[in-house]
Amino acid sequence: MWTLVRQHLVVKIAIVVVATLGLGFAVPAILNAKLQLTEMERSGRESAQNVAQGLSAGVRTAMLSGNGITARTMVGDARDRLSTAQIRIYAPNGEEVFGVHAPVPVPDQLPSHVREVLADGAMHMRDEATAALPIENEARCRSCHPDGELRGVLTLGTDGAAVRLSSGDETLDVITDVAESAFVQIMTAEKEVLLDAYFEELAGAVDGIEGVSVLDPDGDPSYGPDLDVPSAQVRAAFEAKAPQTVQVEGARLRIHPLPNAPQCHACHDAQDVWRGAVVTKVDALPNPRETVVGATDISLRHVMLSGLGRMIARFLDEVAATGAVSTLTLHDGQGRLFRDAFAQPDPPVSVRSVLSSGQAHSALVEGDASEAFVFVAPLTNDPECIQCHGTDHDLRGAIAVTLDTTEAAQGRQRLVFIGAAFAVVTIGVTLALLYFGLKLLVVRPVSEMGSVADLVSEGRLDARVTVRSQDEVGRLGEQLNHMIGEVRKKLELSKFVSKATVGSVDAAESSITRRGTRERVTVLFSDIRGFTAFSETVEPEEVVQMLNRYLDVQASVVEAHGGDIDKFVGDELMAVFRGPDMETRALWCAVEMVQAIHRLNGALPPGTPQLEVGLGVNVGDVVFGAMGARNRMDFTVIGDAVNLGARLCSAAQPGQVLVSRFVLDATGDVPGLDCRAMDAIEVKGKRDPVEVFDVSRV
Repeated sequence: MWTLVRQHLVVKIAIVVVATLGLGFAVPAILNAKLQLTEMERSGRESAQNVAQGLSAGVRTAMLSGNGITARTMVGDARDRLSTAQIRIYAPNGEEVFGVHAPVPVPDQLPSHVREVLADGAMHMRDEATAALPIENEARCRSCHPDGELRGVLTLGTDGAAVRLSSGDETLDVITDVAESAFVQIMTAEKEVLLDAYFEELAGAVDGIEGVSVLDPDGDPSYGPDLDVPSAQVRAAFEAKAPQTVQVEGARLRIHPLPNAPQCHACHDAQDVWRGAVVTKVDALPNPRETVVGATDISLRHVMLSGLGRMIARFLDEVAATGAVSTLTLHDGQGRLFRDAFAQPDPPVSVRSVLSSGQAHSALVEGDASEAFVFVAPLTNDPECIQCHGTDHDLRGAIAVTLDTTEAAQGRQRLVFIGAAFAVVTIGVTLALLYFGLKLLVVRPVSEMGSVADLVSEGRLDARVTVRSQDEVGRLGEQLNHMIGEVRKKLELSKFVSKATVGSVDAAESSITRRGTRERVTVLFSDIRGFTAFSETVEPEEVVQMLNRYLDVQASVVEAHGGDIDKFVGDELMAVFRGPDMETRALWCAVEMVQAIHRLNGALPPGTPQLEVGLGVNVGDVVFGAMGARNRMDFTVIGDAVNLGARLCSAAQPGQVLVSRFVLDATGDVPGLDCRAMDAIEVKGKRDPVEVFDVSRV
């Protein structure tokens, strides 16, 4: 196929026509589809963004009102009403919140201890260190849980926990942390009216706990009973910035300072370091594990009364963070897992990206037969949200909206298919109409030009195109003939000038000007010894033949070493070396010239006169450029360094290479070459004798 394209112009023209028509019909169809895609993406992005922002504002308002159930209901209604949209909200750690309730599991799918608790409403032990506790649906819970005897099942295990429960301060710290977390969640939900009942039930229902109280910064009780805590001990805890234990009438009091975190500034002055302290009073801890389990159970029940599911989840996470438990799960009254405090969320990649960068993300996701637009927006942790969400994260989460765009994608595909089919039919008809006209008017004359171009590419610069018309094709033939003539002239002229001259002409933007530039170069001069005597004894034709033979050998060596022949002057050759290692290349060039001449002489027929060359090499600053008259210039180098190189060449004996001290200073010792100092020579134009060296191959 490629051979056919290369050899036949009509095929090329057909390809051009097909491409042109394709661009004329197919490209607009594609561009139109792309514009529709872009518009669809923009519309989808705006729709998803509007949905996300609207839901974000609604969730924010519902959460600020302190009613998590309202927020969940609002998100659920949005899912039901937007049939082509999926809406998900994520917490800062990537956990999905307000998710769709999982189906109610059948009893066989439940863990055995959960199934047993749901069946009889009694506590069961999963093993010696893990208890499954029923959470009764009491009268005070009916506003949120109108049906069922149980609200859920709490499973708590201590086997393998980081903190080993005992009667010491470590267990007191765990109990106090549990009470403090419940206190914070209830206060965050603005349900402080529940606190006195919570502290009263905690002391009355949990063995070992005599009382729990929250003190203000002055040491006075704010919530809970008055435990007669010495104010001096409270101040000592503040000063030590660490919990303190006090013995009072045979009981132990554990004082935990409460830092004045930013989310507490709504009620406490921002300049205060502490907002108070949590004090836990115990008489004895006969069974520390049962005390921790009981405190967690009672605290969870009261946190549930706050009505915010996120407060429940945060409480369970903070209990797990005490290190006193190794298993902590909460199932709802139907057996669905509500929270596993030790589970690690695995959000989608786009959600992780938004949570880490804080920047919105949008993408078009294509499947085998479906398409969807995904928009994920960050939920900023505004000052109004800090009370519930704290300052641990710059974001309070993210909202992801997925819009199904499958129908729009199918419509675009149909549009592209119809446009492509129309383009194919149009191209076929147009080709049929153009084929014969193009072949007659263009293909045949251009084919002849192609044949001439083939001859030129083979070196036949005498080829010509027969011009039969005066139209564009005819003028093209005339221009081709003119071009062949100019190429022939340039090719012939390039043999008479140096590479530097050709390069300067090609690089010149306008006419060449007579000026030079200073540059450091290495110059090499070579002169054929005995040529004058030889030319006096033979015919001129033979002189030219012999001269060309010797100069051709030398020119080949110069080219091999990267030099540029500046000029031939009779039997003398001048070469210029530029660039890296120019001195070393010039030395090797000179030495190998002598050897090349020896090989040439050895190959001549017996009785043929044999000639030798003498060479001089020098390096230095020269003026490099075009010089001469306005209408006749020569591109060459001049300067003292050039003159010295010529003088060294004149002083060299047949087969000898003389170089200046400047060359050897630049090259140093060159491996493979022997440099032998000669007597200094007098040089025309130099006041002092010049040091010279004889260079030869080792």
